[in-house]
Formats: sequence, structure tokens, C-alpha cells
Amino acid sequence: MKKTSKKLLCVLLSLVLLLTTAALAFAETGKKEKTPIVLIPGFGQSETKVYDGDEYLGMINAFELPGLNVENILKKVLAPGLASILTRSDLHLSKAVKEVVDDLFKAFKTNPDGTPVYERIVTPNDAAFSDLPPEKQAEVQHHIAIHGLEDYNDVRYYYAYDSFGSIKQVSDGLHRFLTEIVLPQTGAEKVMLVPVSQGGTVLTQYLYDYPEDIKYIEKIVAVIPAFDGAQILGDVMTDNVKIYDVNYDHETVLPALLPGDLGYQVSLALRAALPARVTEKVLREALEEVRQLLVVNSSMMWALCPAADYAVAKDKYLGDEAHAKVRAECDAYDAARRALPGTLQQLLAGGMQIHIVSCYGTGNIMPVLFGSGNVNSDELLTPYSSGLGATFANIGETLGDGYTAKGTVCSDPAHNHLSPDGMIDASTCALPENTWFFKGVGHTYMNFREDIKNFAARLILEDVKDIYSLPPYSQFNDPSLEVARSEVVNGYVYHYDKNGRFLYSEPAPAENNASPFWKGLAGIVNKLYRSFDAIKAALHLDKLKLPA
Repeated sequence: MKKTSKKLLCVLLSLVLLLTTAALAFAETGKKEKTPIVLIPGFGQSETKVYDGDEYLGMINAFELPGLNVENILKKVLAPGLASILTRSDLHLSKAVKEVVDDLFKAFKTNPDGTPVYERIVTPNDAAFSDLPPEKQAEVQHHIAIHGLEDYNDVRYYYAYDSFGSIKQVSDGLHRFLTEIVLPQTGAEKVMLVPVSQGGTVLTQYLYDYPEDIKYIEKIVAVIPAFDGAQILGDVMTDNVKIYDVNYDHETVLPALLPGDLGYQVSLALRAALPARVTEKVLREALEEVRQLLVVNSSMMWALCPAADYAVAKDKYLGDEAHAKVRAECDAYDAARRALPGTLQQLLAGGMQIHIVSCYGTGNIMPVLFGSGNVNSDELLTPYSSGLGATFANIGETLGDGYTAKGTVCSDPAHNHLSPDGMIDASTCALPENTWFFKGVGHTYMNFREDIKNFAARLILEDVKDIYSLPPYSQFNDPSLEVARSEVVNGYVYHYDKNGRFLYSEPAPAENNASPFWKGLAGIVNKLYRSFDAIKAALHLDKLKLPA
């Protein structure tokens, strides 16, 4: 009896072991059948904490500013501010404001060689989505919630990097992430790369640095990628901004940026308190300090500066020996983005699936602040940047009634790469047959746009050859044309088609309900000041040297 029991136990244990092994093998086989998806997120979408020893300085990806302390700010600016008001000159006010900016952005400080002044820790995501803790899953979904990928949660990865760091280090990190984490954990031979926004700059550098890794890539789906940077950063680095025109600030900027009556009230107070020359000096020095703290020493941030603006600004900010290392990284990125069109064309010709999703038609996110305020963009990126070479007209304009496609990349007369609204010529894109455009979609609202995310999921999961093979989508799409009904609920607008089918949602536009009284008073004061300016110019009083 005992021998029989032992034999039966051995048989049962063997059976359990066999079934367990089979189950694991089946699970592993199932995982290998699915190509891993690697999301390369955008600007500020990777948790990056900064410490000065044991002191926590903030999470810079979320722009946590421990220096945002009203009491400390008042201590710095109150005395020089009052002195400047009484003397009508800059008595250390610009210096005090510069110190306030320096305190605010302390956590972002980077040395001229690109190394952080304080310890930065990027929280890694070294496991598939299904194996991440719930709080990390929520963070990933908050940043890039592409619907329809749930069946890939066990092979879906999210690369984390420092948006204010080194483009070379981030590129090296992506190489290690793929070869040491994703491929070994999944047993796969290839991956799908999905760069989003700033992720496009990461992909650009990675393909340039690691051509040997191309054998690991099955497909690339780039969603609003910053292949040639963001125009507003180019404006900042070339000083193409409007805020130095103090009259314009009072009449346009402050009322646009501050809600209700506040913009007009602040404008009137500043008008009465400080001469225009003092205000301008304070603004110039404050913006310069922001440039130095957030951009100048970071090749990742420089990678968001369009090529044309980088050519203008690099000598001014990176020409000294102290910045030699950062400049070398920036120059390498500049070479990488120039090589990118040819690289992607070769990969596409070699059989790799590559698709690009670009958006346009919303204009600059803050047109009142930047010189390129009327540029056609998705708020941040122009169609040239996210569409990798698209020709475009500015907001409110078209390419012209008699315009014909340039055809620099696609000259096939059977292909029509002109948008129906006359704004976009996609025949100049690096990949004209694999680049889709969506009109009226804002960059910063992308995670609310279920329609675009669903479209991106189809490009990721389906076998799509080109712009002609995914009906009902065409190369150019205007989601607003399908909207038949909209309703506002809890600060969001929900749009539906004529059949009542939900299309997409977006945050409701903010309203500036300023009262007629403050609008009128501000208008009178602005006219008076402009009159005084004209009188001073006529009498040449504006040429007098006043104390600074």
C-alpha cells in the first residue's frame, strides 16, 4: 500500500511538473508571438526627482518649484522694487528678479559641461506594463493612453529618460533598454518603437548612434514627433519674442494670460509703478536666466530647437570652451536629424513599416508671446517638424490658388499630396506615402483625443502599408467635419457625430470674462501712454540718457 501511494504521488508530481512546464512554455510562446511595443514618451513624461543631499528639490518633469515661496520672493524684490518705483529707475530690481528666477528653477541647474548640479534620479520602468506597480501603470496611462493595446500589456514597455539631460546619454539608455531589458525579458527578436513628441528626438539620435540596432526594429509609428524641434523654443533661443514691447504687454499679453479683470489691473499697476525701460530690462534679464537654467546646458533641450534656429543661436550660447561637450552633443544631434530622412527612406525601402502622424491647424500655443505666433502648428510643432519636411502655409492662409505640389520626394502625378484646405503639401515629406495629417488637433491635448489615439493603435497593431490602405482614413483628416453635436460636461467638451457616436473629447476653452470697466480704463491709460511716447519721440526726449 505504501509503495502504491508513493508511486501515485510520484505520478501526480510528475504530472504537475509537466503541466507547469507546458503552461510556462505556452505563455512564453504566446509572448514571443507578440512583437513588444516600446513607447518613447514626450517632454516631461518621465518621473525625474532631484536631490541636494537629503533635501528634495522637486520633480523637474512636473515643474515642481520649491522656490515658489511668496514670502521669500517678497523678501528679495520688495526693497529694490520700492526703490525702483520711487526713483523711476532700476535700483537692483532686475538683479532681484534674476535671483528669484534662479531660486525657482534651482532643481534644473546644470553645469556648462551638461552634468546636473544636483543629483537627478529618473524612475525606471524596467518591466512590462502588466508587471509595473499600479501607481506606475496609472502614470503611464496618464501620459500616453493609446487605446487598444491591452492585449500587449505583457510586452508593452515605457522608456523613461531625463527631458533636461544629455541627448547622447538618453540615446545610449534606449539602446540598453532594448538590448538588456525588453528583448531578454520577452524573448523577442524585434520590437515596435512608438516615439511621441520629444520621443522623436530620442529616436533620431538613437538611429544615428546605433545603426546596428536596426535589426531589432520591426516597425516605427511616430506620433506628433519633434523631428525638427518646437518653434517656440527656437523663438526663445533667438530672442524672437514679443514681451520686450512693454506697450504690447500691457495691451495684449497680460489681459490674455491673466483671468478676468486681473490682467487689466496688473497692467495698470505696473504702468503706474515702473517706466517702460525698467520693465523691459527686468523682462530681458529674467528670460535670459530662464534660458540659461533650462536650455543652454542641456543637449536634450537644444534638440528641441529647430535646425535653422540652432544655426543662429549655437555660437552665442555654446561658443566658449566650457560648453565644448554640450556643443559636440548638439552638433551630433544636428547631424542626426539631417540624416534622418534618408535613414527612414532606406528602412522603408528595405521592408520596415514606418508611419508618421502629424497634426496642424491650431496655431502657436501662446501666440501673444512669440514672434512666430501665426505659424501653422499643433500648438508646439510645425508640420515641417512632425511631418518630417512638409511644406505648409501659416494659420489663416493657404499655399495659394495656383499652387502645385513641389514633388521633391513624391513626383508621381497620380498622387495628390495637397491638403483639401490648401495648407499642406506633403509631397516634400520624407515619407509622403506614410505620413498622415490631422487638422485642428492640439499637441498638449493629445491625451484627450481618443480618435487620434485609436488611429495610432491601428497603425501599431495592423499590417498597414501606406496612406491608401487604411480606410476610411486618407492622408488628410479633419475630425471636426464629422462633429454634429457637442456638449460641455465638467470642463470638457464631448463631440458626437450625426448618429450619436462619440468621436473625441477635449478641455473646454477658457473664457476671459473681464468687465467692460477695466477693459475701458486700461484702454484709456494705454492710449495716454502711447501719446506720451509719441510726444517724447517728437521732442527727442527719448534720446536722453536716464539713470539705469
